[in-house]
Amino acid sequence: MICTDKRGCAFEVRAYTPGDFSHLVEMYDLFTPKVKFQGMPPLEREACRKWIKGLIDTGENFLAWRDDKVVGHVVVLPDLDKGDAEYLIFVDQFNRGVGIGTELTRAAIKKAEGLGLKTIWLTVDAYNFRATKLYKKCGFSFCKAYESPSERMMEYVCECENGG
Repeated sequence: MICTDKRGCAFEVRAYTPGDFSHLVEMYDLFTPKVKFQGMPPLEREACRKWIKGLIDTGENFLAWRDDKVVGHVVVLPDLDKGDAEYLIFVDQFNRGVGIGTELTRAAIKKAEGLGLKTIWLTVDAYNFRATKLYKKCGFSFCKAYESPSERMMEYVCECENGG
């Protein structure tokens, strides 16, 4: 899907394909800040590749592309037995705050709903107000039962025939 960011520049959001791996690795090699929240993305090069491979192998992945480079990555990690999924998103430091995260999140939600999941959940640094604003805009809300001084849990309730 071709999208336009807040600056009027085009970017594409599409599902990950095996040929995209080296491009995704390149985004994470240049990504900052590393290990800022929950140790993601990993700082050490090989650990980061192993982490990326794990996300690819176990999740539903979407990439944002601009000028033949990956500038964003979202993954939904479904637990079909529970009917929910964990959500992770990373947008490179040069493309934050322009709408790429919103479009990646919408793609993730659509995929989760298509899988018949009931909910999508995430944890966010308690002071990451930019991320929290994105999640709220896309329909996530805080889970009151989850309490931590350093992070908050948010949840999206899916609107799908099989799950919600």
